[in-house]
Amino acid sequence: MASSRSQDLPGSIVTFIVNASRSEDVTTTVRLSVAVAIAKADALLDQGWQVFITGPDGRRYDPPEFDHLLKLDSAL
Repeated sequence: MASSRSQDLPGSIVTFIVNASRSEDVTTTVRLSVAVAIAKADALLDQGWQVFITGPDGRRYDPPEFDHLLKLDSAL
């Protein structure tokens, strides 16, 4: 993942990484939109996966904190 400094540059791409695990399975997907990342995370949660999203700030957001990601996205 790119450093937070490079993501502060004009024209840089902001990414949200959806991390999920279930039993021995692990999946990671990259999304450019916080809304799409949350939708993907919610779909995985519905299927029984344990999910968290890593925001462009490098912080881990668990499902109860997904609303914070929406606020972060609007600040970007």
